[in-house]
Amino acid sequence: MKTKIGLLIGTLCLSNFSMANGDPDFIAFALKQAHDRAFYACDAAIKDTFSLASGSDIRVLTDTFDETKNDSLKITGIYGSKGDTVFLEAEYRVKNKKCYVTKSSTITSSKSCTAYASEMKAFNFLAETGDYIVMKNNGGVPMFLKPLNNSCIAIFQTNRIF
Repeated sequence: MKTKIGLLIGTLCLSNFSMANGDPDFIAFALKQAHDRAFYACDAAIKDTFSLASGSDIRVLTDTFDETKNDSLKITGIYGSKGDTVFLEAEYRVKNKKCYVTKSSTITSSKSCTAYASEMKAFNFLAETGDYIVMKNNGGVPMFLKPLNNSCIAIFQTNRIF
């Protein structure tokens, strides 16, 4: 599933549209967490952020500053199942009636980073910096790979405007 999630994230980032095939209860739960903080300005963006979320264990945490609670919110979501989990962090900012979203998704693969990178055909090698392999797809989405023993941590970063 990790590889599928990575491929879906890569494909989603390349195509710049949402695939709503995640768990509707999870999406509603994430949206409720934002609403519990009285943050209603980015509903479409929050639904999009969690559009691929599924699994048997779900956690969503929200964070904001009192001074900016009306125009910004950070949501951290963890979903999936044991041994196959996605850690997602998204920040939502409202300005001029638009919602600006930055998102980082972290996936741990049991494969080596070399094997993981070879499966992510949409991504091209850019550099090795310290312990990280830096790659990017044609849509400009970066992927950072960090070897961890015999496995790999993959981090994807995206941003969108709603």
